Amino acid sequence: MSESFKTLRQAAVDLLQELGPTHYQELTDQVLGRGLATSSSKTPAASLNAMIAVDIKRNANKSEFVRVRPGVFGLRALHAAGAKADVPAESKPDDGTTATERDETEQRVRTPLFPIYQEVRHLLKIWPGRPRKQITGLQTTLGELRGTPQNTVDWTDPDAWIPERLSGEDQDLARAIWMKSGKTVNPRHTYGHWLLSQKYELIEDGPDGHLALTDRGREFIEHVGGEAEVFLDEQEGLAKLLALVADNGPTRAGGILEEWTEYLNRHSSFGSPSTFRDTLRRRLNNLLDRGLVDRKSTMYSVTDMGLAYLQRVGTEEALGGDEQQELWKLAKKQEASVRESLRELLLDMDAFAFEHLVKRLLEEMDYQNVEVTTRSGDGGVDVVADIELGITSVREVVQAKRHKRTIQRKDLDALRGSLYRFNAVRGTLIATSRFSKGTEEAAFAGGAAPITLIDGDKLIDLLIEHGIGVRKRTLEVLAVDADVFADLEGEA
Repeated sequence: MSESFKTLRQAAVDLLQELGPTHYQELTDQVLGRGLATSSSKTPAASLNAMIAVDIKRNANKSEFVRVRPGVFGLRALHAAGAKADVPAESKPDDGTTATERDETEQRVRTPLFPIYQEVRHLLKIWPGRPRKQITGLQTTLGELRGTPQNTVDWTDPDAWIPERLSGEDQDLARAIWMKSGKTVNPRHTYGHWLLSQKYELIEDGPDGHLALTDRGREFIEHVGGEAEVFLDEQEGLAKLLALVADNGPTRAGGILEEWTEYLNRHSSFGSPSTFRDTLRRRLNNLLDRGLVDRKSTMYSVTDMGLAYLQRVGTEEALGGDEQQELWKLAKKQEASVRESLRELLLDMDAFAFEHLVKRLLEEMDYQNVEVTTRSGDGGVDVVADIELGITSVREVVQAKRHKRTIQRKDLDALRGSLYRFNAVRGTLIATSRFSKGTEEAAFAGGAAPITLIDGDKLIDLLIEHGIGVRKRTLEVLAVDADVFADLEGEA
């Protein structure tokens, strides 16, 4: 077997000299298709991927291989002699080596206040042509601005605070950021965007002393999902995080926090629990904005677009290759099947049993004193309960609608009109179907008691989240741990 690996490895080296950086799957197909090597492995591509990953981890910058981007490998000698390396040059670290000389696995998750990529794209169209000190000057000014109890500032409304709190160049730049981004980028919250752009050289000082886009910055703007974006994802842990959601979803953020923390301990200098949670939250928001993950209630799951992305770029940790991709697809398909089964079961339930299901759900959601009303004379109220809001306990009434038809405004009005009979201050309509537009508009009408609307999809989300009517079975999947092999050979 070792001879097979050695032959496969040497053939890969020879072919990389001819082809240049190549995805491990294509590299394996070419090696075997040309008869340059043989392999007794049933999954030769996964074996080659794991072997190269171990070699890189074991030998670091002395490995003849270099990972150009997820799943794509080249020869270090050719890569160094050719185009500029993907890892940006930075000041020398404590060990005396430059960033490009160190193992790529040490270069990850360095940006706090991690931004939304689309917001970065807006700023990269605004910053060029301006002197660096104007950008940093605005950030300094904003960092020093504070409201007082007597003079509070609503920082969510740049239309108000920009003319009131800023002047001169600061006001000019802040207004440009706010207006040219279509009022989507708040100038007060752009420090993380600036850090990312600086760390990964999306922008640089031009020969005239003004900021200018780099080639990478231009590629990042023009090609959504392109090489620059993939590179940032890998460096900042988003590819790993997307794989974690695919492995564990549907999951709360807390459900992947332990694995994310372990990853940060290996690949970042972050050390506090609050930072671990913040880096997770901000990167999940980035993936959400790009449509790679979906959030229902507090549960995250990978989307079809996210699976396609993982299949296209791969991840270093997913050394199972195509088999890992198939598992993710099967899990996604099985989740959709379970949701449809739940929908049918809900519609087939006895109406009174459905009310008791709602009772159990509310209890799992930490409601207190939950009671199902009598079958008659309930005035449209099926369940009553108490919920803690801060230090106050309030009474809430719930109406459960087990229908296929769209729920209309009259049902909401009837529930709102029954609040006084139960000394309730708010209500909830839970349905197996959808709500009409008029119902949604009336739910939080000004001056009226609030009514929360939970449609069929949201109800299924909540049942899955709280484990009611479903069981989450853990499938143990093996994956190669390249670190162990690298450490053992290092000890030897």
